Amino acid sequence: MTTETSLAAPAGLAVDAVYVLSVKSFAQRIAHIEREMTRHGIAFEFVFEHDAGELDERLIAARFAPGGLKKSQQSLVLKHIRAWRLAQAANLRRILVFEDDVVLAPDFAVRLDAALRAADALPPGYLVFLGGADTKVPDRYFLAPGPLVELSIATAEAYVTDREAIRRRLAWLESNKVALPADHLLKQLDASLGIVHYWLTRPIVEQGSVLGIFPSVLDEHRQKHSALFNRWRNRWNKFQRHRLRRWIVHMKSHFPKVTGK
Repeated sequence: MTTETSLAAPAGLAVDAVYVLSVKSFAQRIAHIEREMTRHGIAFEFVFEHDAGELDERLIAARFAPGGLKKSQQSLVLKHIRAWRLAQAANLRRILVFEDDVVLAPDFAVRLDAALRAADALPPGYLVFLGGADTKVPDRYFLAPGPLVELSIATAEAYVTDREAIRRRLAWLESNKVALPADHLLKQLDASLGIVHYWLTRPIVEQGSVLGIFPSVLDEHRQKHSALFNRWRNRWNKFQRHRLRRWIVHMKSHFPKVTGK
C-alpha cells in the first residue's frame, strides 16, 4: 500500500521523489508528517509495506541473518529497501527518504537546495544526511566551509541518496543477508561499497521522538524516560555537542598551539 499526496514540490527541492516510511496504524505520526509536509509544500509518497505485524516468515528468512534483529527493526530496514526499489524501478536520479517523526527546520527547502547544488559536483554514489543536531561530531565538522562535510551517517531518519548508491546497495542485497538495523546498515554497508556520506554543516531535520513529541518505537534508552526528560536531554545535547563546541573549536582555531621544548 502506498499513498501519494497532491502537493507540488517546491522548485528548490532538487530530488525526484520523497518517500516517508511509516506504519499504517501510526495515526498520530501519519497526521504529524502530513502536516509537516504540507507546511513545507512537499509532495511525497508513504511507504506502508512491511509493517512489523505483517512480515512473512519466508521474507524474514530470505532477507535477514538469524537472531539479529527485532521485528520492528526488520520492518524499518525493509521499508528503506522498498524506497530504494521504488526509486530504481522509476530510474530516479536522486531521492529523499524520511522516517515519519521528522521535524523540518523553517528554512528546510532553501538549505537543502544549497546542499544539493554542492552534491551535484560529487562523484556518483553518495548519501547526504540531514539530521544530527544532538550528535557528537569531530572538531573538523565545525571548521568545514560547507555546505557539506564528509562524515558517516548517525541515524537514518532523513537522507538524500542517488541512483548509483541505490544500485550498489540493491546489488549487495541480492546475495547477502542483513544483520544490522537501518542506521548501522547504512553506515557499515555504504562504507564497504564506497558510498560516501556527507552531513550539512547545520542540520535541518530533527526527530520528533528525540524531541519528546512521540514515544520512541525503536530506541530502548529513550523508552525508559519520560517525554519531558527526553526533551530536556535533547536540548542539553544540542547545546553542549554543537553550540558550545562550535564556539570552543572556533576559539581554539584562532590561537596558535603552544608547544614545549
